[in-house]
Amino acid sequence: MVIKTESQVLQLEKRWAELKYEVLEKDPAIYQKIRILLKDKATPNEILFNTLIQEALAQEAHTGRQLNALQHVWGYFKTCATPEEKAAFENKHHLWLTHQIELNQLKQDLLSLAIKYQMEYLLNSSYLNKL
Repeated sequence: MVIKTESQVLQLEKRWAELKYEVLEKDPAIYQKIRILLKDKATPNEILFNTLIQEALAQEAHTGRQLNALQHVWGYFKTCATPEEKAAFENKHHLWLTHQIELNQLKQDLLSLAIKYQMEYLLNSSYLNKL
């Protein structure tokens, strides 16, 4: 199905904003395919978009991909986080990499920072809101 109205395109972009870090966490190649697909503002293919989303989300988690998504999200806080918040994140990051804590604990910390710093884009993301 080809999208024809601006409203439909905006809905697709909104859905992408919600899901993009979840997709990145599962499959960076599909993440890139969707980014290219959505560059076509006139007629992005909704069926292909949905198929790619489903394909990505169905994949197993891999630490390297999880790390990549985590670092992308952390990037929102690099300039506003306090030195203490940065140190706490780096400590928990190390604990996660050494299998001493779960990824959700890191995501919970990122969600707390998103709330504190009013990062609406992240607060609307499924990446942090599926905890």
